[in-house]
Amino acid sequence: MRLRIDGCDVSPDLSAGSTFGAVLAEAGRKVASEGRIVSRIVADGREISTRFEREMTDRPVGEIDTVDITTTTPDVLFREALDGAVDLSFAIRRDAATILSSLRAGDLTEAGPRYAACIESLGTFFQLAGAVFNGIGTGVFPLAVPPGSAGELPSPPDATAGILQRLVEAQKGRDWKSVADILEREIVPNIEGWSAFFLAMKRIGAG
Repeated sequence: MRLRIDGCDVSPDLSAGSTFGAVLAEAGRKVASEGRIVSRIVADGREISTRFEREMTDRPVGEIDTVDITTTTPDVLFREALDGAVDLSFAIRRDAATILSSLRAGDLTEAGPRYAACIESLGTFFQLAGAVFNGIGTGVFPLAVPPGSAGELPSPPDATAGILQRLVEAQKGRDWKSVADILEREIVPNIEGWSAFFLAMKRIGAG
């Protein structure tokens, strides 16, 4: 297997029985020793998401031709994650507004594809939120709040999991009026709260 980090060939320790996961772990340690973090992994031309990375972790390296790893600095990745979360929050709110009337009318032909896309965006949004919080909690993303400004950072919204659970239950029951109500009265305000939180983080800690 050929391993490249930021376009440069690297010779990993390919002992007998080496796996994709072991090589990535070694590469991650090398990258971290240089004060950088992995931002993108491409295996044989296919970008590897977190889920696919888990699925491929035990795959023998002999089954993979080339792995390209792109790195970045923690502060750049932090800003990108915050920007992505804020942009996605605007898109979710916009998409939710366009499907409410169709859902309440029971017009699933019109609402169905947009609703599915909105739910997928919600999943991506909360993955981003989780990544930001994990990064702060582990110290990968240092949130440098200037003295006296900590009070300017609002608390993140709570009850997010409960709202999503109610939305899923209403969807399973095909209670589209309740789905629309939850989207409008709970999901959208919750996303607005998260957006304000991330904007405050950008202004205070990543600006």
